[in-house]
Amino acid sequence: MKDFVLRNNEYHLWATNLLYQSIEKLSDDEYRKDLGLFFKSIHGTLNHLLVVERVWFSRLSGEVYVPKSLAEELETNRDNLKEQLQIHIEKWNVWIQNFDESNWQNAFHYKTMRGFEAELLYCDVVQHNMNHRTHHRGQITAAITHLGGVAPEIDYVYYLQSLGK
Repeated sequence: MKDFVLRNNEYHLWATNLLYQSIEKLSDDEYRKDLGLFFKSIHGTLNHLLVVERVWFSRLSGEVYVPKSLAEELETNRDNLKEQLQIHIEKWNVWIQNFDESNWQNAFHYKTMRGFEAELLYCDVVQHNMNHRTHHRGQITAAITHLGGVAPEIDYVYYLQSLGK
């Protein structure tokens, strides 16, 4: 299980880096334009991803991080935001490598952002985080093509093929 989860996290770093190759070709106006996404712009969506990375990672690492909102702007600078997203994906690698393999099916207890007690299996927390990344990368690729750009091919199978699998 650990190898599978690590491979999936590495995929997310690979996909994020490819996505940024397309994002970096956008003007700042295009990057920040309200395109009707749930978090309005590409910038807003990337900030949301960082907020959620911090929320779930802090829960799992025993820290306390409660954002003002899921749309909170943590980074105004494009380059800093990219760096922070990459750092958080790398933090997950360390957490996964150090996670006791026998605990994947155990319950993880946490407080929701609304203050309610909740419980998920550790494997489901990690899977949720990875699905969340994929969901919003999909929105961003649609936004890039809407702006006339070329979105990268970032399906998981392309990652595996890049590894020669």
